[in-house]
Amino acid sequence: MISKDEIMRGIRTREVMAIFGFMLIAIIAMVLDRAAGVPIYIASIAIIGMAVIFLKKDNVRIAGLIAIVILSLVSIGVNGMKFGIDFSGGVRIPILLERSVDSVTMDEMVNTIKTRAASFGLAEVKVRPLGDSEMYVELPQSSPQLVKDVENLLSKQGVYEGVVDGKVAIKGEDIFTGTIVKVPSQYLQGADWGVSFTVTQAGAQRFAQTAKGKANYPLYMFLDRPTNSVVIISNEELMASAKSQPVPISKTHALELVTSSLRLEGNEMPVYLEEDLAKNLTIVPSDNKTKALVTAGSPLIGKLTAAGFIVVENSQADMTPSYMVSSGAGSELDAVVTWKAVGLLSAPRLVGSVTEGIPNFNYQISGPAAGDSQQAKALDAVKKERELESILKGGALPVQITIGSKTVVPAPLGEEFLRLSLIGVAFAILAIALMVAIRYRHMQIILPMVFISVAEIIVLMAIVGSFTIDLSAMAGILAAIGVSVDAQIVVTDELLKKEEDARHRLEKAFNIITTSVLVAVIAMLPLLLISGLVEIIGFATSTILGSLLGLFISRPAYGAIVERLFE
Repeated sequence: MISKDEIMRGIRTREVMAIFGFMLIAIIAMVLDRAAGVPIYIASIAIIGMAVIFLKKDNVRIAGLIAIVILSLVSIGVNGMKFGIDFSGGVRIPILLERSVDSVTMDEMVNTIKTRAASFGLAEVKVRPLGDSEMYVELPQSSPQLVKDVENLLSKQGVYEGVVDGKVAIKGEDIFTGTIVKVPSQYLQGADWGVSFTVTQAGAQRFAQTAKGKANYPLYMFLDRPTNSVVIISNEELMASAKSQPVPISKTHALELVTSSLRLEGNEMPVYLEEDLAKNLTIVPSDNKTKALVTAGSPLIGKLTAAGFIVVENSQADMTPSYMVSSGAGSELDAVVTWKAVGLLSAPRLVGSVTEGIPNFNYQISGPAAGDSQQAKALDAVKKERELESILKGGALPVQITIGSKTVVPAPLGEEFLRLSLIGVAFAILAIALMVAIRYRHMQIILPMVFISVAEIIVLMAIVGSFTIDLSAMAGILAAIGVSVDAQIVVTDELLKKEEDARHRLEKAFNIITTSVLVAVIAMLPLLLISGLVEIIGFATSTILGSLLGLFISRPAYGAIVERLFE
C-alpha cells in the first residue's frame, strides 16, 4: 500500500517536472520565434513565478528559481541585451531655440521634452541644455524609422488649438494631462485612431460659448498651427485629394475650403496658388519674418528667400490637404479634414448636443490613418495616438524650436565602461563570498548565498537588458544584490537559532524581509512615477524588480535550501 508521504513526494515530483517541461517549451518558442523572444521570456518567468508563489512548496521554489535562471541565460543568448548610450553609443539630435531663454525657461523645456519622450515609450533618453539657446537629445542606437519618429515628436512645439468658425474654442492649456488616454476602437465612430481628455472649467465654458449654435460646423483641431505664415500650394497638391472624392470638387471650391480651414481671428494664414505667383510674387506680403510654407523643390523658393521670406519646406504629401465632401457639390458640410503642413489633425463635425451652450468637460481628438494595407494603417494609427498623447501630456514648449542634423555619437567610455561595470559585478560577488566566509566559516552556507546572488544578477540583467541597461540600471542591479545578501543573512541567522523550530524561525525571517522590501519599493516608487527624472528611472526600476524577485522567488528558494542543510 502506498503511503501518504509517497503520494505527496510523487505530486511534488510531477510539479517540478511540469515546471521544467514548461521551461523547455518556452526555450523552444524563443528559439523558433526570435521576433517574439522577449514577450515569450517575460511571460514565461511570470508564469513560473506565479506557480512558485501559489504552490508554496520547497521543491517548487528551488526548481522555479533554477528554471528562471536557465530561461534568463537562454534569453540573453537568443534575444541579446540592449545597452544604453553609456555603453553602446547613440544618436544625438540638436535642438535650436528660436531665441535665447533664461535658466528657468530652459529647465522647463528640458523637462517637457523628457516627459514627451518618456510618454512616447523610449527606453532611455537624455536631454541636456547647451548655453541659453540650444540643447541636444541623445537616444540609444535605434532603427532609422524610430529616430525619424522621435525627430518628428520633438520638433513640435506642442500648442494645441481647437478652432470653430474662425475662433479658438479650446486650448492645450485647458487639458488635464492626467486624463489623456487612447480611445478604444469600438468608440471611434469611423475614425482610425483617437485620444480623449478632460478639460478645465474655463476651457469648457469657452468651448460652450464659441460652439453655441454651430451645429454641423467643423471643429478644426490644430497642433502647432504656424503663426505669421502664408501657404503657397500648387494646383496639383490642391486637387490631389479632391480627385479621389466621390463628388467632384472644383479648383475654386477646393481653394475656398483650404482658406476656410485656416481662418482664425488675429492669426490669419492666407493661401496662394504657386502658379499665380510665378509671375508676380509681390502680391504676397512679407515683413522679413513671414514664413512661407512651400513644397520642397518648389521653383519659387529662391524668389521667396530673396523677397525676405523665411522658407519652410514640406514634402508634397504634407502639403496636400485631405477633404471630406457631402453628396451635394459645394455643400456647406464640405471641409478639409487633415493637412499636415499646417498642423491640422482632424476636423470632426459638431453634433447638436454640444452646441447648445452647455459646458461639456470630455472631448476627443480622432482622425484617419495612412497606409496601403490594413496592417500598415493599424501601425500608423498606433504611432499617431502615441505621438499626440505624448505631446499633449508633455505640454507646450515656451518657445518654438528647430531640429538640427542628427549625428551618431560614441559612448562616453564605450566598451571600457561596460567592462568596468562587469568587473564591479564580479567584485561584488567576490566581496559577498568573502564576507559570508568570514561571518559563517561554513561552505554549506557560502555556496548557496553566492549561487543566489549570481542567479539574481543573471535574471535582472536578462529582464532589464530586454529593454535597456544604462549606468543607472546597473547601479540599481548592484544595489538590489546588496539588499538580497542582507535578506539572506537574516534568514541564515534566524535558522541558526535553536530555541524554536526551523519553520517558525523561517517565518520570522520572512516577516522581516517582507517589511524591508515594502519599504524599498515604496521609497523607489516616487522616483519611478513622480519625479520625472528620466536619468534615474533605470535605477528605480532595477531596484524594484530586484526587491520583488528576491521576495517572491530567490529568497524563498534560499530558505528552502538552507533549511534542508540545517536539518
